[in-house]
Amino acid sequence: MKKLTISLVILIFLFGNSRDFPQKLFEGSGLHLELSQNHLIVSKENKKLMDIASINFNFTPPKSIAVINKTEKEIQLKYIYPGVAEYQGSGKDLIDTIVITKLDKGLRFYCNPKWARNTTIRLNDLNEHYFGVLEPLFPNNEKSPDLRNKVVDVDILGDANQYHENYTSVWSAFYMSSNGYSSFFDTFAKGQYRFAINGVTELYHRTGKLDWYILYGPTGDEILKTYYSVIGNPKYVPVWACGPIIWRDDDKNGKEDVLNDAKRMSDLKIPLTALWVDRPYSNGAHEWSKMDFNKKFSNPKEWISELNNKYGLQFLTWVGPLTMADKDFPGLLPNFKGYIDLTNPDAVKEFGKRLKTNQYSVNVRGHKMDRADEQFPEYAIWYDKTPFAEHRNKYVYLYAKVINQFLQEAFGKDEFNFARSAFQRSQPYLSAVWGGDSRSSWDGLAGSMANAVRCGFMGFPMWGSDVGGYLGGWIPESLYARWLEFGTWSGMFEVKLDHSGGNGKDRPPWKYSKDLQNIFRNACVQRMNMLPYIYSAANTSSKNGVIMKPLSYEYPGDENTYEIWDEYLFGNAFLVAPVYDSLNSRSVYLPEGKWYDFNNMSKTYEGGKRINISVPLDKIPVFIKNNSVYVTGNIYQGNDKIWNKKPENNFTIHLFPGAAGNKTVYNYIDLNDSNKEKDISMENMNSKISIDIEPLKTESKLLIKSADKPSVIKLNNENIKFDWNKDKGLIEMNLNKETKAQVEITY
Repeated sequence: MKKLTISLVILIFLFGNSRDFPQKLFEGSGLHLELSQNHLIVSKENKKLMDIASINFNFTPPKSIAVINKTEKEIQLKYIYPGVAEYQGSGKDLIDTIVITKLDKGLRFYCNPKWARNTTIRLNDLNEHYFGVLEPLFPNNEKSPDLRNKVVDVDILGDANQYHENYTSVWSAFYMSSNGYSSFFDTFAKGQYRFAINGVTELYHRTGKLDWYILYGPTGDEILKTYYSVIGNPKYVPVWACGPIIWRDDDKNGKEDVLNDAKRMSDLKIPLTALWVDRPYSNGAHEWSKMDFNKKFSNPKEWISELNNKYGLQFLTWVGPLTMADKDFPGLLPNFKGYIDLTNPDAVKEFGKRLKTNQYSVNVRGHKMDRADEQFPEYAIWYDKTPFAEHRNKYVYLYAKVINQFLQEAFGKDEFNFARSAFQRSQPYLSAVWGGDSRSSWDGLAGSMANAVRCGFMGFPMWGSDVGGYLGGWIPESLYARWLEFGTWSGMFEVKLDHSGGNGKDRPPWKYSKDLQNIFRNACVQRMNMLPYIYSAANTSSKNGVIMKPLSYEYPGDENTYEIWDEYLFGNAFLVAPVYDSLNSRSVYLPEGKWYDFNNMSKTYEGGKRINISVPLDKIPVFIKNNSVYVTGNIYQGNDKIWNKKPENNFTIHLFPGAAGNKTVYNYIDLNDSNKEKDISMENMNSKISIDIEPLKTESKLLIKSADKPSVIKLNNENIKFDWNKDKGLIEMNLNKETKAQVEITY
């Protein structure tokens, strides 16, 4: 009898109701998971990250939870729900199993009850702050990315833009927490998130399928590394798409405007790498539905070839997933706009055929993807019977996927697509996101900065705005200058040269003063010089995160960063704080650590505080992070090949050693060596700086920040000569190409 009692106690402990005994489910070097009082407690290194109060199906919390199976990698929990006749029919208790799988840096919760139609996760508030979910400025045009105490719909609403400054349209069932984790609900179903309302955070989706991830990491980069391992790595971005791009909304004279823009910009020696045109340029309904080139753009092969060969520019076009009322197309959804059913094989085939025949055959290398989120027929029946609740969010994902397929079939990796609307899982198929139809005003610029920060939290690596704004005409030179500077230091840099419903004045640089032309030129020259860094950042985002990193993404423990929308890290080396008003000064918050002024490297700042700085119109506040590496130089030519026949090899590796004990590794993508990833590592070992550089396909110069003159520098164990600039605090030395370099700097 005594033996039986002991056995029963053991069984109750292992498999009984969690109200009786706290149970450790997972523990070790990763996340700790404990079941206690019907709550699931997630912790990391004795810090509670999350208190999961309940997982409810059909708005009903479970009566009890019990462990029914446990392995090192997986837990199966029996959830018993009280039957509700209205939803489940019989009214009897319902039993289902939630499987929790242990990931390298996270947990996955999965359950798919046949009887459930809605899922709600309730989390007790741990005084954390939340970032992500949507790009629009919400609510009431608020720019702060902090969503604490906010209620957010997880539903792409392209027609509901009245509550924010710019017509932005990126959403995601993904958020980051200041507690050091992210939540990812892997569904296209619409939902609503209530953050820290009355002490509870609720994650609701209109689906009975639970597929939920908790991902952790000390920074956003680490979290996204795991996230991308789930959804797929971000799409490759060609180097020409990282350079300056121009476009017009209304090319009244067709190809003449296109070629004239290329010529005039080249005459001004403003470097560019690509150009694209908006609708109307085609035949058919609303001058688009045939997806070809109309009379104004006749003989496209000829003039696109001139753009390619004479000016070194790639050419792109606007596209939309609709025929604008033209019914001469298979698989259209029943809507007056003629949206294409992207799950219908015949519709997708025709879409691809028109683009291939009319555009890719004449070397159109990519698209601005628009209109997937406007007046969309949410309740039309799709070919694949996708549930209505998934239509809005899934459609923009499918749009990215099919356009990516068309482009890759035509050009392999050498193509580029960017969209206004996007949802999670679009990242492997979408090169970049553009920040909506921004207003041509200071508010439009400021709102764009806030949009970029919000997008970064959702894991979209490359973001850019319509420089100068979209909704408006001619703009003042000061606004133009500040927006150009912001664009230069954005993931994607594209400039709009004409008006949209404004006062009738275009805004190409030749219609402005010489001063503005110089600022325009310098911005584009700077961008071209930064191509090695931007290209590498774009194509290592699977492990290095987004290009424009919000401050609280990188410093989640710093409460001062939670509401900052007007600064961001650019890659891992820079902090950028654009000016967004008519004043020539601003306040900048520098997080902990040492920072160097990019515009005057003799200036240094200690972080953890705000500074007030004056900013001339031709400058943008940029700061270099201590313990960082970046590269600059000529690695690609666009139209600058016209005036720069023999570009100087100015490839430079810039190194800023950290404090003693600090180490960093920079991942460089060598365009000249089949895009191989080359590591540049740097470590401060008290009285010695050690630098290792894998062989590069170009000669390079090293610029190393140093407060003191070294006593000796060795390159591959041999003493070498070096230049020392005391005023700038810089060591300068040269490296031969295709040579592995081990540099030791001793003081």
